[in-house]
Amino acid sequence: MKLIWIFLMALGSFLLSSCGGGESQVEALKREVIGVHDEVMPLMGELKSYQRMLTEKAAELVELGTDAAEVATYEEASEACAEAYDGMFVWMRQFDPKVEEMDEEKALQYLKEQEEKVALVNSNIKKALEQAESLLKK
Repeated sequence: MKLIWIFLMALGSFLLSSCGGGESQVEALKREVIGVHDEVMPLMGELKSYQRMLTEKAAELVELGTDAAEVATYEEASEACAEAYDGMFVWMRQFDPKVEEMDEEKALQYLKEQEEKVALVNSNIKKALEQAESLLKK
C-alpha cells in the first residue's frame, strides 16, 4: 500500500511538472529575439557619440583641405552609425510584444521574421561601431 502511494505521488508530480510548467516555443523564441536586441541596446549612446565624432572629424578634414575621398570615408561611417541607430528604433516601434496573444503558428512565424530583422539590426550596429572605432583610432 505504501509503495502504491509513493508511486502515485511520483507519477502525479511528474505529470504536473511536464504540463505547462516549462517554457513554450513562443516564449523561448521571444526571449531569444529580445536577447539579440538587449545585446546591442546598451551601445546606442556610444553609437550616437561616434556618429557625432565622425561628423566633426569630417568637417575638420574639410577645413584642412583633405582629399575628398578621405572626408567621404568619415561621412559614410557617420551615416552608417546614424542608420544603425535609427534601425534599432524602427525595429522597436514595429515589434509587437503581445505575440503570445497570436495563435502559436502565427506567433512562431512572426518571431522568426523578427529574429531575422533584429539580427540585421544587431549586425549593423556592430559593423558601424567597428568602422567608427577603426577610423577614430587614426
